[in-house]
Amino acid sequence: MVEAFTKVSEASRLLLDKGLCAATGAEALGMVARTLKVDRACIFENRTTNLAGRFLTDLRHAWAEPGVVSPHAHPVLRAFAMRDYALSWMDMLEAGMVVSCASREAPPLMREVLERQGVQSVLLCPIIPAKQWWGFVAFEDCHQARVWRPEEVSLLKSLARAIGASVRHANMRSSLSQVRTNLTSVLRPASGDT
Repeated sequence: MVEAFTKVSEASRLLLDKGLCAATGAEALGMVARTLKVDRACIFENRTTNLAGRFLTDLRHAWAEPGVVSPHAHPVLRAFAMRDYALSWMDMLEAGMVVSCASREAPPLMREVLERQGVQSVLLCPIIPAKQWWGFVAFEDCHQARVWRPEEVSLLKSLARAIGASVRHANMRSSLSQVRTNLTSVLRPASGDT
């Protein structure tokens, strides 16, 4: 377990130094997932569509063990209406709680999605960069109906906090950049003024 905690620390440093993007997201997930012998790991981001405010969760970043089908290969995960598949899971994640179970114990529609992807068990942890639920990180075991140990849950929570911190820092940098742009345009003398 010491190696796994070290990998979470390395992943956290990577996300804070370089930000969350396709390369760093996959690399950070892989660092931690490999040490736990997890087959797949994913980061999902929430959004609300313009169509009647429909709530969706999108797969943003993923890592898969060689020989395991990537989550990106499953189109259903690109605009996933979690409320329709597992309302209780959505409520738990929004409340800051972890979801862990074997696929066969998942709500019926979610069970179908997981089984179609070959997932035997799943561990989900919310990502909350500020006070609002932003998304979640998932670990998936495709070989066994795994009972997730408390230390594995703790590691996933730590990784979710690191992802949340990276999202928060990106939002702050964006806000500061916008303020700088606004100040520059206000302070710039109008053309012709001397």
